[in-house]
Amino acid sequence: MASSSSSSSGIHIKSGPIDGDVLWLQPKHVSEHVWNGEPDRKLHIRRAVPIYQGQEEIPEEIIPLLRQSGFYWIMKMGYLKINSSLITALIERWRPETHTFHLRCGEATITLQDVSVLLGLHTEGAPLIGQTNLYWAELCEELLGVRPQEGELQGSVVKLSWLAHHFSEINIHDGNVEQLQRFTRAWILRFIGGVLFVDKSSSKVSLRYLQFLRDFEQCSTYAWGPAVLAYLYREMCSATDYKIKSIGGMCILIQMWAWERCTTLAPKRTPPIMENKPLGHRWLRRGNQHIGNDDLIVFRRKLDIMKRHEFLWEPYTTTVMSMLPPICLVGSMAWCAVVPLICFHVVEWHQPDRVLRQFGMQQPIPESPSQPWNVHGLTLKGKMDENWFQLLAPFISQWNNQAEFRVDVYARQEGLLSFNSDYMVWYRRKTKMFIDPNNANTATLGEVTETLQYMVSPQGRNTWTVDDLVPYVEKLAILSQEQERITELVAHGPASERRFPPQQFHMLQSSVETRGFDRRREIVQAEDFSQHMKVK
Repeated sequence: MASSSSSSSGIHIKSGPIDGDVLWLQPKHVSEHVWNGEPDRKLHIRRAVPIYQGQEEIPEEIIPLLRQSGFYWIMKMGYLKINSSLITALIERWRPETHTFHLRCGEATITLQDVSVLLGLHTEGAPLIGQTNLYWAELCEELLGVRPQEGELQGSVVKLSWLAHHFSEINIHDGNVEQLQRFTRAWILRFIGGVLFVDKSSSKVSLRYLQFLRDFEQCSTYAWGPAVLAYLYREMCSATDYKIKSIGGMCILIQMWAWERCTTLAPKRTPPIMENKPLGHRWLRRGNQHIGNDDLIVFRRKLDIMKRHEFLWEPYTTTVMSMLPPICLVGSMAWCAVVPLICFHVVEWHQPDRVLRQFGMQQPIPESPSQPWNVHGLTLKGKMDENWFQLLAPFISQWNNQAEFRVDVYARQEGLLSFNSDYMVWYRRKTKMFIDPNNANTATLGEVTETLQYMVSPQGRNTWTVDDLVPYVEKLAILSQEQERITELVAHGPASERRFPPQQFHMLQSSVETRGFDRRREIVQAEDFSQHMKVK
């Protein structure tokens, strides 16, 4: 009950979620710190794109081999500028528990479909798992033609500057194909270490990826797309820790995903589709290199007040898909499959079952998230001699049998999902709707109603005046955007038909990492946020 004090009245806004069984990491999530008014944390994007002869461009001589390996299209997009404020605002809504963004209109995420359509990267093939205890100096000499000297190789890791130094020029003499292949392998390694799988230093790369570059045709048969998405998921999950100040991985994918689906977040001018190129290439046109607004507060507010019609669930129309090159359609079997995404020790679950509207289907209340928590924080530290094929055998099996884990069995979603659908009623109890309490005016509707009810009660009529009503009328004007939620009829959605219960894989039980990647995080409690209004 709102206070009847004649001096002031407070509107109290709850942080959310109401039920903590889905977002159980909330006390350790960056959004809790933002809610409590702690200093904003703007993420630094870790990236070191390869440069040739002082230019951010790909040498023409190696383009045929890059096409053969499957890396050409994604490398072109590595040079697009990244808006760190947009990335930071989205990470504040990313949930490690579900591998989804929790938006006002429901859960949404980056799927393998986005990897295929936007990046043109293979999303089928053998998982990216290989040996972690090879003789790296010998492998380097065999495939690159140069052997790291003492001190230049730390375990399996070399510096990107070492690669740049030894491969500053192509130096092709008399059609030397072997030298061209060596230069191309070094270039791909620089892209892997500087863009795709960036470590905390942003300046090194592991030679364990070199074993996949021996044969360029064979290289294209590996599931690089799922590996890139797995690594990006891991980086996004780690970045939800308030203490983490940077993020690596293919962050441009986050940005392009948001641009294609959220018009309020995208540049003012959306360029036309470029035929026979991945959809993401349209953002490479001149005039779209500028990142535009770089204000974290602005992007956070846009996401906090986003209306349901401002999120585009299906941007990839039939017309769009018909203009893409064949590589963007390869691997579509996995787009709707609940499967593990694998990049060596990094195993992150793909959860299209929670975002079925992105595939045009009705969204039932989802089952519990599939991510096994004991593998969410694994690293290679102290595990170089492990047999990862054996350790990850259950994950590899599920990936190889992805057809059994598809969720494309639901009726088509026609129009926008009702505010009072079964899913949205469930979702509002499970989510954190607002990141910044200053944007959470709509959440005060219940308390305003409670106050007005008190005003018209016999006791309230004796203590409140018409003037006292003024600030609440102002509040109601702000809250008018809630009209649809209040007036729409209840709409019942489909029951869940495909059930994939969470699994636990008992492995490396002596490793502290199996306790989860959140084991070192600080627990904070959300503060009550009050909007005080002076009352005469």
